[in-house]
Amino acid sequence: MPSSPRPRTSATRFAIGKAILLVGVSFATLALVHLNLSVNLHHRNLGPTELEEQKQLYQELQQQQKEQEQQQQQQQQQHYHQYQPPSSQQQHGGQNNTATPLTPPSQTTPGPFATFTILAETDLTRTVQYDDGVQHKIFKDQFFKHPEAAKQEMGSFLDRLATRSWWNVVPTGSQSDDEEQGGDDGEEGGDDEDHLSLMAKAPGRFFTYLPLGGGNNQFTALQKAALLAKDMNRTLLLPPISPNQHVKTWAGPAYSEFYNLDQFIRLSGIYVLEWHAIKQTPSDPPKSLTRHWEDFSEELVCIPNGGVGLSNQSLFDRFRPQFLLKYRPHIPREDVTYGKSTDYAYAKNVLLKDEVDVGASGPSPLPELLKCLSCPYFLGGGGLGSRLWSEVGVHLRFNTRIEAMVDDILDTLLSSATKGRGGGESVSRIPFRPHPEFIIVHLRRGDIVKKCPAGVAEVDCVVQIETIAEKVDEIEKKRRIKALKGAEKDKVARLPVLVATNEKRVEELDKIEKLGWILLDHGDKSEDEDKEEGSATNMRKLGTFAKYGPWYPPMLDAVLLTRGNYMIGMKSSRMSALAGQRGHAWYGHETMLL
Repeated sequence: MPSSPRPRTSATRFAIGKAILLVGVSFATLALVHLNLSVNLHHRNLGPTELEEQKQLYQELQQQQKEQEQQQQQQQQQHYHQYQPPSSQQQHGGQNNTATPLTPPSQTTPGPFATFTILAETDLTRTVQYDDGVQHKIFKDQFFKHPEAAKQEMGSFLDRLATRSWWNVVPTGSQSDDEEQGGDDGEEGGDDEDHLSLMAKAPGRFFTYLPLGGGNNQFTALQKAALLAKDMNRTLLLPPISPNQHVKTWAGPAYSEFYNLDQFIRLSGIYVLEWHAIKQTPSDPPKSLTRHWEDFSEELVCIPNGGVGLSNQSLFDRFRPQFLLKYRPHIPREDVTYGKSTDYAYAKNVLLKDEVDVGASGPSPLPELLKCLSCPYFLGGGGLGSRLWSEVGVHLRFNTRIEAMVDDILDTLLSSATKGRGGGESVSRIPFRPHPEFIIVHLRRGDIVKKCPAGVAEVDCVVQIETIAEKVDEIEKKRRIKALKGAEKDKVARLPVLVATNEKRVEELDKIEKLGWILLDHGDKSEDEDKEEGSATNMRKLGTFAKYGPWYPPMLDAVLLTRGNYMIGMKSSRMSALAGQRGHAWYGHETMLL
């Protein structure tokens, strides 16, 4: 017969009652934790002891719930996290005033227990500042449901330009670039003038343009636009690196995420202000905005050139949707080409010339606050090529953060003295660490193969790996001859060869594998599980894409190409040509373009 249940003793009943009481108290405390996180932090920052106790209790009772909430918060902040402008109380009008500087977002999203203060909140947005100074602007669902209210809250970028009430959005780690970077251009690193103090001297008139094409074509347009701004004594209002056929996102990053703009201003004398500093918009909005972004937009008047931008139907840039700008073409009366000129001097002296008011006291200029040209990329003539590099390109150096990330990659690939670091955020943040010499190859494939003329075989159109291997042997032969003439007694070992390529064909990758060259791959193993078998094995998985997103792989490759002691690239590639210019001018490296 089954045994009868044991009678409950007073001790047992007491233990059960105690457990029930503890559970009730625990849930009550949990409610208080939620209340503190959602309400109290609005008014104050929690003390370390109190915060630790609440964290421990929260983890013990609701670990699973915590992980779910953390995931939701990270997704929200990744989608809607923006640099936040100062409040109206912080902004100051007047020609020589600037806004209070802000600390830009860090690379990691604060956890659910990070203390924060709510700086401002409306029905449409919430602005919070975490205890490390990082500020985030979160766009609420209501923002995307009320276009007129959203436009009113964002304000006019022209008003912000007129009052010079922009703010500092220079990424962390770029403030001391001048002191860190090597080469002749880094010798002026003693200037500790901060970004806002520097921009206080910027001309009060501005010039901007539409970024079109791939990333390297956009860089060419940037150079020409910067030169126009210099010749017109205007501040360049710089668009972001805009999404294109190679990187397909809604929003593009600011140039200051990769380049040292403060150093550029000091060395070139060309003042640069980024669009990110004057207008804050959602970085990854829902379809309610992406399908109707013009309903949220303000007008941008722009002068067409090169036949680009005669109407907004002929434009395919992602810059205007990102910053919610509705394009309106304006053709000056003096433009006899009706928006089709590609001459630099004509653009400067006719298209962008300030109007003149002929009054009783004689002619007087009427300079407009903002001038815009649709497509500087097509401008040419008048010795423009040499000026682009000597007055603009040579001064636009990468910032220390991206250079240090490349050093981490080289530590991994070349097995240098510093080991154990992947292709991610630098531990030391010190760029230009010593590495062994190496050769780097830029092997452009993919779209370049499709551009071969009809009836022309690929072998006769695109540089083959066999030809590149011959050039590598030529470099090694020169090194051996040089060693024989020198006093070195050590044996001359072959240099490692790194390859940056968009080649995907297994048979071509196998050739690189047989040569013992190192293929750069910014993916990780989990991303390659579904790929076909037979891919090259001499490939270093850097995990860059998964950690930093789609913009970092091409930018890290651009830096890597400048760092090779010998660079072999393609004449047909703007990326190769630009890398060759940079490597030779900055470091004295040798370049071959095939």
